[in-house]
Amino acid sequence: MHIYAMSDIHGCLDAFKTSLSTVDLDAEDSKLILLGDYCDRGPDSLGVFELVMDLQKLYGDRVVALRGNHEEMFLEYIDEVKDPNFTQAWILADSNLATAKSFLDAEAFKHVKHLLRLREFEEAYVFTVERIKAEHAGIIAWVRKLPYFYESPFGQVFVHAGIDEGAGEYWKLGTSDESFTMMPPDYVGRKFYLDVIAGHINTEAVSGIAGYRGIWHDGTSHYYIDGNVMKNGEVAMLSYDSETGKYSGPGLE
Repeated sequence: MHIYAMSDIHGCLDAFKTSLSTVDLDAEDSKLILLGDYCDRGPDSLGVFELVMDLQKLYGDRVVALRGNHEEMFLEYIDEVKDPNFTQAWILADSNLATAKSFLDAEAFKHVKHLLRLREFEEAYVFTVERIKAEHAGIIAWVRKLPYFYESPFGQVFVHAGIDEGAGEYWKLGTSDESFTMMPPDYVGRKFYLDVIAGHINTEAVSGIAGYRGIWHDGTSHYYIDGNVMKNGEVAMLSYDSETGKYSGPGLE
């Protein structure tokens, strides 16, 4: 089997498509695992969500989509609309209103900007969420069902941020939902009985190597694959060949 993994697409639909073009999902022995953070920051969060959903409809369980912290934030964005204290958090979290813009048509987004110019922040937030709920209920329902991890039959766990390795073989019970999507790279350099493939922290940061943009292996059990698409314009692709047990991808050659 050939496993392909990507993470932290962040609304960068064109970069995502470019990486996808290197994967042959028509091959029965191929599997694509996406580690979350499909939305926010980039220009087309809606387009990324729709493409991932379409891939799952077309290829079934050959395409696994996990949830990241930005999917959790998206659900908060939807669910906390009745809490006036969340309005400021919405404005700060949706940088340059990129996510709102991708979900709204031109007239609706123009109305949101008008409300914001009038400092009608709560009204703008409510209007945005109600439009998303009315027009994209299927996407919201899909995000709510995204799993936190995928364990392969080859001694691997794929996850957005990480797992509680201190819990040993009971990591599924020991890892909180928040840790699956938010935990820092606490176990870098430590040996675990599974290979842990994660995103969340860009590889320049986790490696400590200035300018690093590929996939980073810590020399033990951890592969980090967030190549910082917003900075570098590319979604890094990790490949794994189960026959050889070898990983490949930018930074690993």
